[in-house]
Amino acid sequence: HAHTHTRTHAHTQHTLALALRAQHWGMATEGRAKGLAGVSHSLLLQVVASLRALFDRSAPWLTLVDVRKLACPESMGGALHNLRRNANDFGYNYSLLLITVSVACVVTKPFSLITIACLLMLWAYVFYVHAAEVTYKGFTFTLRLQGVILTLFSGFVLFAATNVSQLLMGGVTMGCFLCAGHAMVRTPEALPEDGEKGLMGGFTDFVSTSISSNAAALGKVSDMIPTKWSQQIDGALGKLGVNL
Repeated sequence: HAHTHTRTHAHTQHTLALALRAQHWGMATEGRAKGLAGVSHSLLLQVVASLRALFDRSAPWLTLVDVRKLACPESMGGALHNLRRNANDFGYNYSLLLITVSVACVVTKPFSLITIACLLMLWAYVFYVHAAEVTYKGFTFTLRLQGVILTLFSGFVLFAATNVSQLLMGGVTMGCFLCAGHAMVRTPEALPEDGEKGLMGGFTDFVSTSISSNAAALGKVSDMIPTKWSQQIDGALGKLGVNL
């Protein structure tokens, strides 16, 4: 029985790998037909669609900024309770605010914006337009190896050659403090009674579902994280209502 289960699991993994490979081949073929400009336009449309989906699932913004709901929590436990509840109810709003603050920090330095755009176009060209192995002096660079090289190159450009990473980290940090601070001092909405319509919320459930659906990829990454750190991360996310 164990042998049959192992063989079935291996067959499922093989089928999934073939499906992902076929999907990448189809996207690569479409990318070659569109060219770099067409691929960039398609990716931009996907980003806009994702932002629009976030906006559609957001709670009413007037409810979020209602100053009558602001109150200093009585204790740290109360602040964490407010953070967990408001993160679930207004998580999509906070995500949009975080993105807005991060983009605003980058836009203040046009050179940073140009650097990020060039890196994104380079990635799009390698994986969606060219999408093929490269042979140089008898050595073959596979797509995976090209991805590793691009990662190292992008890291060098962002962290060493320019100050783009500082702007991004500054924007993300500022946005996180802004959202977390607001969530801690805002009185959570009352839970809806039976038959009443409350806020859509469900952000923590959405995050948990997204993480679970990508458990295989996250498992490979988690193997690189020390067990002690992993337990601390799980405990912190558990307090926010996100169960991995």
